[in-house]
Amino acid sequence: MLERLSRSPRGRVPGLFLFFSLLLALAQPGPARATEPPLLHVIDVGQGSALLALAGDAAVMIDSGPAAAAEAIVAALDRHGIRRVDLWIHTHLDADHLGGVTRVADGVDGVRGSADDLEIAALWDRGIDDPPATIAVAAYLDRFGGARRAPAFGERWSLGGITLEVVGVGPGPAENARGLAIRLTVSPITVLVLGDLPAAEGTLAAARAGPVDVLVASHHGSRDGFTPELLALAGASTVVISAGMDNPHCHPAPELLAWLADERVLLTGAAGLGPDGRCPGLAESMGPEHLLVAGDLLLVGDPAAASHAQLHHVTGGR
Repeated sequence: MLERLSRSPRGRVPGLFLFFSLLLALAQPGPARATEPPLLHVIDVGQGSALLALAGDAAVMIDSGPAAAAEAIVAALDRHGIRRVDLWIHTHLDADHLGGVTRVADGVDGVRGSADDLEIAALWDRGIDDPPATIAVAAYLDRFGGARRAPAFGERWSLGGITLEVVGVGPGPAENARGLAIRLTVSPITVLVLGDLPAAEGTLAAARAGPVDVLVASHHGSRDGFTPELLALAGASTVVISAGMDNPHCHPAPELLAWLADERVLLTGAAGLGPDGRCPGLAESMGPEHLLVAGDLLLVGDPAAASHAQLHHVTGGR
């Protein structure tokens, strides 16, 4: 089923197409990359984060979700025909942002060293000093310790239609506060990715990044990741929140949804929307432009659609 809803112009991208699916299983092989427009694919990894940016033959991943959700990333890459990731950035070293990459690197068959292993040309992270003592970090360093590096504040990277800049490097000492903030452009869409940075660090990053079209919510929409000032600096017409259904942290926070009452908010999941009412106030804070996607989300910029942006709702199954 395909539904199309017209939108009034609110973002800087003249035509921003949003594709999302309850079951974006993508069981059929994907088209060749050359046939697809530049896009962002927010992969539903539950309580975690994973974002794929594609333009021409260039592919960038930001974060890799928890280990349990690695197959969702494998499926997304396979759907787009991706066999090489040019740059894989991990905003920080928490397992829900780092855990999937070692499995994903083994390709569709899950066998390390086989013909379908994923090529990862470069890896960035926040640095490996004082890392969390987790299985995810140990596996990451064992597999990629000699290939990864920490980028400098202000460092830029560009390939094909993708450009990005490190607009924040958190000072710590907590792991969330040690993360990277990335301003990403997948022409013509501009995106600010904050990882799990607290509000103070996120606000500084938003100020450096300038206005963007899409803001990927810090810390899964947690109250500690946002202030009205940060949201105003980002100026995004669309806010994406990657959170797990029925997650134990009550993400996203009702206060954040209230601040964004009249803005377009797309959620891959949320806690407290069910009948048990375990997270008071969340359901009541959902605004008319807030949509629980409960699946993957694709954002495609169409510079030819100058009159308005459109929202495409796609549902389907395996």
